[in-house]
Amino acid sequence: MRAFVPLALATALLFAAPAAASADVIFDQADADDLAATLAEATEAQGVCYGWNVTVSDPVAGPSESIGSNVGAGRPISNDCAETVEFTASIIYTSESSESEDSATYDVISSPGGPDRTDFDALGIDMDGLTGEDPDVVIGNAVTALPLLAADTGLAQPIAASPETGTAPADAQLTDDPGSDWWRQSGGMVLWGLALMVAGALFAWWIVMINRRRVAAEQAALERAEREAEQKRRQRGRRGRPAARESAPPDLTPPTQPVPAQTSPLSTGEPAVPEEQAGEEPTAEEEPAASPSEEDTKPSVQKDKE
Repeated sequence: MRAFVPLALATALLFAAPAAASADVIFDQADADDLAATLAEATEAQGVCYGWNVTVSDPVAGPSESIGSNVGAGRPISNDCAETVEFTASIIYTSESSESEDSATYDVISSPGGPDRTDFDALGIDMDGLTGEDPDVVIGNAVTALPLLAADTGLAQPIAASPETGTAPADAQLTDDPGSDWWRQSGGMVLWGLALMVAGALFAWWIVMINRRRVAAEQAALERAEREAEQKRRQRGRRGRPAARESAPPDLTPPTQPVPAQTSPLSTGEPAVPEEQAGEEPTAEEEPAASPSEEDTKPSVQKDKE
Protein backbone atom coordinates (compact mmCIF):
# COMPACT_ATOMS: atom_id res chain seq x y z
CA MET A 1 0.00 0.00 0.00
CA ARG A 2 2.82 2.38 0.86
CA ALA A 3 4.51 1.65 -2.47
CA PHE A 4 1.31 2.39 -4.36
CA VAL A 5 1.00 5.93 -2.94
CA PRO A 6 4.23 7.35 -4.50
CA LEU A 7 3.33 5.76 -7.83
CA ALA A 8 -0.10 7.37 -7.80
CA LEU A 9 1.37 10.78 -6.94
CA ALA A 10 3.88 10.54 -9.79
CA THR A 11 1.14 9.64 -12.23
CA ALA A 12 -0.98 12.59 -11.07
CA LEU A 13 1.89 15.01 -11.43
CA LEU A 14 2.60 13.71 -14.93
CA PHE A 15 -0.94 14.34 -16.11
CA ALA A 16 -1.10 17.71 -14.34
CA ALA A 17 2.10 19.05 -16.01
CA PRO A 18 1.56 21.18 -19.17
CA ALA A 19 2.23 19.46 -22.45
CA ALA A 20 5.51 20.39 -24.10
CA ALA A 21 5.23 22.15 -27.39
CA SER A 22 5.62 19.75 -30.28
CA ALA A 23 8.67 20.23 -32.48
CA ASP A 24 7.94 22.08 -35.78
CA VAL A 25 9.22 20.34 -38.90
CA ILE A 26 9.74 23.64 -40.76
CA PHE A 27 10.44 26.40 -38.21
CA ASP A 28 12.41 26.69 -35.05
CA GLN A 29 10.18 27.32 -32.07
CA ALA A 30 11.31 30.94 -31.75
CA ASP A 31 10.74 31.61 -35.45
CA ALA A 32 7.30 30.03 -35.33
CA ASP A 33 6.35 32.21 -32.34
CA ASP A 34 7.54 35.38 -34.08
CA LEU A 35 5.54 34.51 -37.22
CA ALA A 36 2.41 33.89 -35.14
CA ALA A 37 2.88 37.24 -33.35
CA THR A 38 3.11 39.03 -36.72
CA LEU A 39 -0.15 37.45 -37.83
CA ALA A 40 -1.78 38.42 -34.51
CA GLU A 41 -0.91 42.09 -35.12
CA ALA A 42 -2.42 41.91 -38.62
CA THR A 43 -5.59 40.27 -37.28
CA GLU A 44 -5.98 43.00 -34.67
CA ALA A 45 -5.60 45.73 -37.31
CA GLN A 46 -7.70 44.16 -40.10
CA GLY A 47 -10.11 41.80 -38.35
CA VAL A 48 -9.06 38.84 -40.53
CA CYS A 49 -7.62 35.59 -39.19
CA TYR A 50 -4.42 34.32 -40.80
CA GLY A 51 -2.53 31.03 -40.58
CA TRP A 52 -0.41 28.39 -42.31
CA ASN A 53 -0.58 24.62 -42.70
CA VAL A 54 2.37 22.79 -44.30
CA THR A 55 2.58 19.00 -44.56
CA VAL A 56 5.86 17.20 -45.16
CA SER A 57 6.25 13.63 -46.43
CA ASP A 58 9.67 12.11 -45.74
CA PRO A 59 10.43 8.42 -46.49
CA VAL A 60 12.79 8.30 -43.51
CA ALA A 61 11.15 10.49 -40.81
CA GLY A 62 7.59 9.84 -41.94
CA PRO A 63 4.81 12.42 -42.36
CA SER A 64 4.80 15.63 -40.32
CA GLU A 65 3.27 19.07 -40.43
CA SER A 66 3.81 22.68 -39.45
CA ILE A 67 0.74 24.59 -38.24
CA GLY A 68 0.30 28.10 -36.90
CA SER A 69 -2.03 31.07 -36.90
CA ASN A 70 -2.69 34.40 -35.33
CA VAL A 71 -3.58 32.64 -32.08
CA GLY A 72 -0.16 30.99 -31.79
CA ALA A 73 2.35 28.54 -33.20
CA GLY A 74 1.07 24.96 -33.47
CA ARG A 75 -2.55 26.11 -33.36
CA PRO A 76 -4.83 26.27 -36.42
CA ILE A 77 -7.14 29.13 -37.36
CA SER A 78 -10.10 29.45 -35.02
CA ASN A 79 -13.49 28.49 -36.36
CA ASP A 80 -14.96 31.64 -34.84
CA CYS A 81 -13.31 33.90 -37.46
CA ALA A 82 -15.68 35.23 -40.08
CA GLU A 83 -12.93 35.98 -42.62
CA THR A 84 -9.83 33.87 -42.96
CA VAL A 85 -6.79 33.60 -45.20
CA GLU A 86 -4.51 30.55 -44.93
CA PHE A 87 -1.38 29.47 -46.75
CA THR A 88 -1.14 25.73 -47.40
CA ALA A 89 1.70 23.69 -48.86
CA SER A 90 2.69 20.08 -49.34
CA ILE A 91 6.31 19.02 -49.62
CA ILE A 92 7.25 15.50 -50.74
CA TYR A 93 10.81 14.24 -50.31
CA THR A 94 11.91 11.12 -52.14
CA SER A 95 14.58 8.61 -51.22
CA GLU A 96 18.03 8.71 -52.79
CA SER A 97 17.40 5.47 -54.65
CA SER A 98 14.22 6.80 -56.24
CA GLU A 99 14.26 8.17 -59.75
CA SER A 100 11.65 10.77 -58.83
CA GLU A 101 12.69 14.20 -57.64
CA ASP A 102 11.44 16.15 -54.66
CA SER A 103 8.25 18.09 -55.31
CA ALA A 104 6.04 20.68 -53.64
CA THR A 105 2.68 22.32 -54.16
CA TYR A 106 1.13 25.37 -52.52
CA ASP A 107 -2.14 27.27 -52.42
CA VAL A 108 -3.95 30.15 -50.71
CA ILE A 109 -7.33 29.34 -49.20
CA SER A 110 -9.54 32.18 -47.99
CA SER A 111 -13.14 33.05 -47.29
CA PRO A 112 -15.32 34.25 -50.20
CA GLY A 113 -14.02 37.43 -51.77
CA GLY A 114 -10.51 36.82 -50.46
CA PRO A 115 -7.24 36.21 -52.32
CA ASP A 116 -6.35 32.99 -54.08
CA ARG A 117 -3.24 31.46 -55.64
CA THR A 118 -3.48 33.71 -58.71
CA ASP A 119 -3.31 36.79 -56.51
CA PHE A 120 -0.45 35.27 -54.59
CA ASP A 121 1.55 34.48 -57.76
CA ALA A 122 1.12 38.11 -58.84
CA LEU A 123 3.36 39.14 -55.94
CA GLY A 124 6.31 37.42 -57.65
CA ILE A 125 7.48 35.40 -54.64
CA ASP A 126 9.85 32.61 -55.70
CA MET A 127 8.40 29.32 -54.46
CA ASP A 128 11.01 27.02 -56.00
CA GLY A 129 12.83 27.02 -52.68
CA LEU A 130 10.15 24.87 -51.02
CA THR A 131 12.21 21.80 -51.84
CA GLY A 132 15.52 23.57 -51.26
CA GLU A 133 17.73 23.89 -48.23
CA ASP A 134 15.76 26.78 -46.62
CA PRO A 135 12.04 26.09 -46.97
CA ASP A 136 11.37 28.01 -43.75
CA VAL A 137 12.45 31.26 -45.40
CA VAL A 138 10.15 30.72 -48.39
CA ILE A 139 7.15 29.78 -46.24
CA GLY A 140 7.79 32.69 -43.86
CA ASN A 141 7.76 35.18 -46.75
CA ALA A 142 4.55 33.68 -48.10
CA VAL A 143 2.76 33.78 -44.73
CA THR A 144 3.75 37.39 -43.94
CA ALA A 145 2.40 38.42 -47.39
CA LEU A 146 -1.15 37.24 -46.53
CA PRO A 147 -2.28 40.55 -44.93
CA LEU A 148 -1.09 42.39 -48.04
CA LEU A 149 -3.12 40.05 -50.26
CA ALA A 150 -6.23 40.59 -48.13
CA ALA A 151 -5.85 44.37 -48.51
CA ASP A 152 -5.25 44.16 -52.29
CA THR A 153 -8.40 42.09 -52.88
CA GLY A 154 -10.54 44.32 -50.67
CA LEU A 155 -11.10 41.70 -47.98
CA ALA A 156 -9.51 43.98 -45.36
CA GLN A 157 -8.19 47.48 -44.93
CA PRO A 158 -4.49 48.14 -45.53
CA ILE A 159 -2.35 48.18 -42.45
CA ALA A 160 -1.10 51.71 -41.73
CA ALA A 161 2.54 51.94 -40.81
CA SER A 162 2.79 53.33 -37.27
CA PRO A 163 5.93 55.40 -36.66
CA GLU A 164 7.85 54.91 -33.49
CA THR A 165 6.87 57.48 -30.85
CA GLY A 166 9.76 56.94 -28.49
CA THR A 167 11.65 60.05 -27.49
CA ALA A 168 15.36 60.25 -28.14
CA PRO A 169 17.64 60.61 -25.12
CA ALA A 170 19.00 64.03 -24.22
CA ASP A 171 22.56 63.17 -25.28
CA ALA A 172 21.49 61.72 -28.63
CA GLN A 173 23.27 63.10 -31.68
CA LEU A 174 23.56 62.29 -35.36
CA THR A 175 26.13 59.66 -36.15
CA ASP A 176 26.86 61.06 -39.59
CA ASP A 177 27.13 64.50 -41.15
CA PRO A 178 24.26 64.91 -43.62
CA GLY A 179 26.29 67.33 -45.73
CA SER A 180 25.16 70.26 -47.81
CA ASP A 181 21.89 70.23 -49.74
CA TRP A 182 23.59 71.99 -52.66
CA TRP A 183 26.12 69.18 -53.00
CA ARG A 184 23.35 66.56 -52.88
CA GLN A 185 21.44 68.35 -55.63
CA SER A 186 24.29 69.57 -57.84
CA GLY A 187 27.21 67.38 -56.85
CA GLY A 188 26.62 64.94 -59.69
CA MET A 189 26.55 67.71 -62.31
CA VAL A 190 29.72 69.27 -60.90
CA LEU A 191 31.58 65.98 -60.97
CA TRP A 192 30.33 65.31 -64.49
CA GLY A 193 31.54 68.74 -65.63
CA LEU A 194 34.96 68.20 -64.07
CA ALA A 195 35.22 64.85 -65.79
CA LEU A 196 34.41 66.47 -69.15
CA MET A 197 37.02 69.18 -68.56
CA VAL A 198 39.69 66.63 -67.73
CA ALA A 199 38.75 64.59 -70.79
CA GLY A 200 38.90 67.71 -72.98
CA ALA A 201 42.32 68.66 -71.62
CA LEU A 202 43.66 65.17 -72.28
CA PHE A 203 42.27 65.24 -75.80
CA ALA A 204 43.87 68.64 -76.50
CA TRP A 205 47.23 67.44 -75.15
CA TRP A 206 46.99 64.38 -77.37
CA ILE A 207 46.29 66.53 -80.46
CA VAL A 208 49.25 68.82 -79.66
CA MET A 209 51.60 65.88 -79.24
CA ILE A 210 50.47 64.38 -82.54
CA ASN A 211 50.98 67.70 -84.36
CA ARG A 212 54.45 68.09 -82.88
CA ARG A 213 55.44 64.66 -84.01
CA ARG A 214 54.02 65.29 -87.48
CA VAL A 215 55.86 68.63 -87.83
CA ALA A 216 59.10 67.07 -86.58
CA ALA A 217 58.71 64.24 -89.07
CA GLU A 218 58.08 66.69 -91.92
CA GLN A 219 61.12 68.78 -90.99
CA ALA A 220 63.30 65.69 -90.80
CA ALA A 221 62.07 64.53 -94.21
CA LEU A 222 62.72 68.00 -95.68
CA GLU A 223 66.25 68.12 -94.28
CA ARG A 224 66.91 64.62 -95.58
CA ALA A 225 65.67 65.62 -99.05
CA GLU A 226 67.89 68.71 -99.02
CA ARG A 227 70.94 66.65 -98.06
CA GLU A 228 70.24 64.14 -100.81
CA ALA A 229 69.80 66.94 -103.36
CA GLU A 230 73.08 68.52 -102.26
CA GLN A 231 74.87 65.20 -102.61
CA LYS A 232 73.45 64.72 -106.09
CA ARG A 233 74.59 68.23 -107.13
CA ARG A 234 78.09 67.52 -105.89
CA GLN A 235 78.23 64.23 -107.75
CA ARG A 236 77.06 65.89 -110.97
CA GLY A 237 79.71 68.62 -110.56
CA ARG A 238 82.47 66.04 -110.19
CA ARG A 239 81.33 64.11 -113.24
CA GLY A 240 80.88 67.29 -115.44
CA ARG A 241 84.42 68.77 -115.09
CA PRO A 242 86.33 66.33 -117.46
CA ALA A 243 83.54 66.53 -120.00
CA ALA A 244 83.79 70.32 -120.05
CA ARG A 245 87.49 70.14 -120.86
CA GLU A 246 87.00 67.75 -123.77
CA SER A 247 84.17 69.77 -125.29
CA ALA A 248 85.98 73.12 -125.11
CA PRO A 249 85.99 74.96 -128.53
CA PRO A 250 89.28 74.80 -130.53
CA ASP A 251 91.72 77.74 -130.46
CA LEU A 252 91.25 79.64 -133.77
CA THR A 253 94.17 82.01 -133.21
CA PRO A 254 96.56 81.70 -136.23
CA PRO A 255 99.96 80.45 -135.34
CA THR A 256 102.71 83.03 -135.28
CA GLN A 257 105.16 82.79 -138.18
CA PRO A 258 108.80 82.89 -137.34
CA VAL A 259 110.53 86.15 -138.27
CA PRO A 260 113.50 85.63 -140.59
CA ALA A 261 116.77 86.69 -139.31
CA GLN A 262 117.90 90.10 -140.67
CA THR A 263 121.32 90.45 -142.16
CA SER A 264 123.47 93.29 -141.23
CA PRO A 265 123.61 96.10 -143.87
CA LEU A 266 127.25 96.33 -143.49
CA SER A 267 127.71 92.85 -144.91
CA THR A 268 125.50 93.46 -147.97
CA GLY A 269 126.62 96.95 -148.76
CA GLU A 270 122.99 98.27 -148.65
CA PRO A 271 122.04 101.28 -146.64
CA ALA A 272 120.69 100.50 -143.26
CA VAL A 273 116.99 100.83 -142.85
CA PRO A 274 115.59 101.75 -139.56
CA GLU A 275 113.76 98.90 -137.81
CA GLU A 276 110.63 100.94 -137.66
CA GLN A 277 110.52 101.43 -141.42
CA ALA A 278 111.63 97.93 -142.19
CA GLY A 279 108.50 96.45 -140.70
CA GLU A 280 106.12 98.96 -142.29
CA GLU A 281 104.50 98.42 -145.68
CA PRO A 282 104.93 101.21 -148.34
CA THR A 283 102.02 103.55 -148.60
CA ALA A 284 100.41 104.84 -151.80
CA GLU A 285 102.45 108.01 -151.77
CA GLU A 286 105.67 106.15 -151.43
CA GLU A 287 104.86 103.72 -154.22
CA PRO A 288 107.02 104.36 -157.39
CA ALA A 289 105.31 105.96 -160.30
CA ALA A 290 103.89 103.58 -162.72
CA SER A 291 105.53 103.44 -166.21
CA PRO A 292 103.47 104.85 -169.01
CA SER A 293 101.46 102.30 -170.90
CA GLU A 294 101.66 101.65 -174.65
CA GLU A 295 98.50 103.60 -175.31
CA ASP A 296 100.00 106.64 -173.71
CA THR A 297 103.13 106.34 -175.83
CA LYS A 298 101.39 105.82 -179.21
CA PRO A 299 100.50 109.47 -179.78
CA SER A 300 104.05 110.55 -179.19
CA VAL A 301 105.28 108.03 -181.81
CA GLN A 302 102.71 109.25 -184.32
CA LYS A 303 103.75 112.84 -183.72
CA ASP A 304 107.33 111.92 -184.46
CA LYS A 305 106.36 110.28 -187.73
CA GLU A 306 104.60 113.35 -188.94
